[in-house]
Amino acid sequence: MTPRRRRPGLLGIVLAASALSLAPLAHAWAQAPAPQPPAAPAAAPAAVPAPAPQILKPVVINPEDLQFINAEAQFRAHNYYPAYLQLLPLAHRGDARAAYLVGVMADNGLGPVQLDPKDAAQWYRAAAEKNHPDAQFALANAYSIGRGVPVDPRQAVNWITRSAGNGNIDAMLALVGMHQIGITVPRDPAQAAAWTRRAAESGSVQALYLYAVRVQTGDGVPTNEQEALAWFQRAAMRGHPAAQLVLGSAVGDGLNTPSEQNVDALMWLTLAGQRGQGEIQTTAAQLRRTLQANMMPSDVIEATRRARAWKPWAQFAGLKPDPAFDLPGGLNNPTPPKPAAAAGNAPANRGAPAAGGRGG
Repeated sequence: MTPRRRRPGLLGIVLAASALSLAPLAHAWAQAPAPQPPAAPAAAPAAVPAPAPQILKPVVINPEDLQFINAEAQFRAHNYYPAYLQLLPLAHRGDARAAYLVGVMADNGLGPVQLDPKDAAQWYRAAAEKNHPDAQFALANAYSIGRGVPVDPRQAVNWITRSAGNGNIDAMLALVGMHQIGITVPRDPAQAAAWTRRAAESGSVQALYLYAVRVQTGDGVPTNEQEALAWFQRAAMRGHPAAQLVLGSAVGDGLNTPSEQNVDALMWLTLAGQRGQGEIQTTAAQLRRTLQANMMPSDVIEATRRARAWKPWAQFAGLKPDPAFDLPGGLNNPTPPKPAAAAGNAPANRGAPAAGGRGG
């Protein structure tokens, strides 16, 4: 059975408004020698009734979809016992979404499910054959390391390519590495660049930055400094520290650039130092000290104000959140996720996408 959409959208209502016009009053005067009383005014045309408002019909959710929604909510909350009891019947009836989650539970030994990689691979295959992108990626991983199935590089490439084609960003980024280095597939920087761009356009903040680097250096695509700067800006506005470092080192030097550019540069370097780690943080601090020494005190104050007020762009419309940046615990949403409530309910590791999913 083909998986249905999880949460149907609400229907919209458009009410048409019509303006009603009344015919002017007509006055008839008799043309007799003696004056006559005026004729009665012509009756106004009957008012056209306004169209009746449309009635919003209730959204009808298929019982199996509702059961899956409830089961998935239990799974995401790490309540694996009730989740399993609802998912297993759905999986046996051919629901790819449920089959994938049952596979994740078997792959990790969650709740009442015993650790069984072979059983997990069978559930992954059942979902993957129905084009579930996360299951396809999990099955590709299984074939690449021989977890529950024999090692088979050709099968791994097949399933990871299908997963990427169906929108799984992890699979896209895996193909980037495979084509860039030549692992299992011929080395092809152009293909690596194409998958990097697709991942960026699918919502990966890391891919935004990686594609900017490719365009800047001409790795698999023609070199284009202006285009690279645009990609760096998108990544920086989404909160990528390395992209913020690039902008901070590029837009102003404190000596040969206007005051406004110096303010922007110091703002980006401040953000990179606050949000980055390791070498990014160290380099940002060094550049910030050098730049600040060449700036007017008022400009330094303004840059500090802008850095404090800065907010990252939300995910682009129509794209899923990037777990590394947007979800609880991510760089743009540092609130830590809620811990599991009970022993034996540890979150899934193998085969499971980050919270929020990658398609499917």
